Amino acid sequence: MKSYFKLLILAGALLISPNLFAQSAIDIRINEIQTNDQSGITNEEGKHCGWIELFNSAYGMVDISGFFITDQPIKENGVKPPHTFMIPKGNTATQIPYRHFFLLYADGDTTKGPFHMDFTLDNVKTLYIYAPDGKQLVDYIQIPQIPADKSYGRIADGEGRHLPYAWNQRSFRKTSVDNKIPSNGGLAILKYPTPGQTNSTDPVVSKSQKMGNMDPIGWILAVTAMSVVFLGLIVLYLCFKQVGKNSIRQTKKKEAVAKGIVAGKTKIKAAVDADMPSAEVIAAIAMACHLYRQEAEIHDDESNIITIENGSRKYSPWGEKVYLLKETPQVRRK
Repeated sequence: MKSYFKLLILAGALLISPNLFAQSAIDIRINEIQTNDQSGITNEEGKHCGWIELFNSAYGMVDISGFFITDQPIKENGVKPPHTFMIPKGNTATQIPYRHFFLLYADGDTTKGPFHMDFTLDNVKTLYIYAPDGKQLVDYIQIPQIPADKSYGRIADGEGRHLPYAWNQRSFRKTSVDNKIPSNGGLAILKYPTPGQTNSTDPVVSKSQKMGNMDPIGWILAVTAMSVVFLGLIVLYLCFKQVGKNSIRQTKKKEAVAKGIVAGKTKIKAAVDADMPSAEVIAAIAMACHLYRQEAEIHDDESNIITIENGSRKYSPWGEKVYLLKETPQVRRK
């Protein structure tokens, strides 16, 4: 039975393991793209070109080596469109840590480096990314008309519209943000291109700064702090009061139980006393025991058994005297 149970666990682990890999792969997002770069980043030759930014929203590191980037869907028979670029294998740079970015140059010249695509983003309407098997579509993005030196991407890194995966392929990092996708899908033309960086260009405001702006004098903080203190004291008072009541209740219950036991013992003693034999019977039993322990062993024939019987004598030595008293005395005269 145990071996059968172990086999079931092993089979379940084997079935789940591919899905675990898939769940890390489907967390790769096309995060930002720029089709017409005139004054932004440059490639190794110092020339401006379009680029694609991928983002890892999984909880762990994801290796994107072998992934396919294409401007057309890959057919079911595995035939790939003409514009299909495979991210090369054997390079540690393809291992993207959690919440990190990966940049691909869309300059159409693979001789400039391993991460230069073999096609550009000119006139591309939709961009797709596939898993290494060439069948699993990981993400896609529809490209609108983007002005020069502007980029299009996700307003919040990795969040927004993505594929409706089946339940067994759904990402573990699915959050409430994904369930509240705005009408634009969470994608928009960004204020500034941010290749290799977070898409949020708004200044980061700390919680203390927000609190200072909201409460410059500090009276809200003071009232809140005092309310917390007094509320804590009230809760403690109620807790201790309830504990005291429970303790008193338990003590009274124990006392009542103890009194009931004493009363019960008294009743039992009275019942035993009522069933006790009389003093004469006890005296007879004591005399019998005494005679039994004498050397003469005055008892009946049974061994170790004392038999007490109530007997009555029909004849008494005093009877003769009674008879003599009944005769008339004779008086002798001299």
